[in-house]
Amino acid sequence: MTDPQPPHEEILDDAVLRDRDALGDQLTNLWWTFLLRGILAGLLGIAALFWPTSSISLLLRLVGLLLILDGGLTLLGFGRRGLIGGVGIGALLIGLVLLVWPEGVAKLTFFLLGAWALIVGIGSIMAWRQMPDRSPDAPTVRNSGILALIIGLALIFWPGTGMVALGWAIAFSALAFAVVMFWLTARFKRAHDRVAMKVVNR
Repeated sequence: MTDPQPPHEEILDDAVLRDRDALGDQLTNLWWTFLLRGILAGLLGIAALFWPTSSISLLLRLVGLLLILDGGLTLLGFGRRGLIGGVGIGALLIGLVLLVWPEGVAKLTFFLLGAWALIVGIGSIMAWRQMPDRSPDAPTVRNSGILALIIGLALIFWPGTGMVALGWAIAFSALAFAVVMFWLTARFKRAHDRVAMKVVNR
């Protein structure tokens, strides 16, 4: 009886596993960027809850500024290559449109916010697929991506119209995004501390 030959894919998977480990380490080291995103999104969400609807153009400019900062942090952490880099570029473009021309895109804001959430969700799902299965942070990235996709689809097909509905949509989106970012911050910070402790104990 001959020994079964190991599958050829296992040999080819070594490079893939190294890339996944590198991505997991990179996300762990960038925990502070998720904290900054969460703080900014939380402030925007609170402002949107109490913002007068007559100042909706200024609120949209703040949303654009948040998207620009989010895209900039993504490009700073991951560069411009790959799908994650595309997520950062997409956030930058949507943010610039809202910052420069808020009055002209007020009716499209639901769609733009939904598109941004979908971009974030797709980027998170792709990052999860590239992470090692044994990574404790993989489920967190996957669940946050699914939540972002749900929020994006809800905003794109949002039935409400008018400035009041728009203000509430911005508040809901920003606060939900802040919660996800704080959750990711806690998970990645703990992972970062675990790695740092292993290095010290060596």
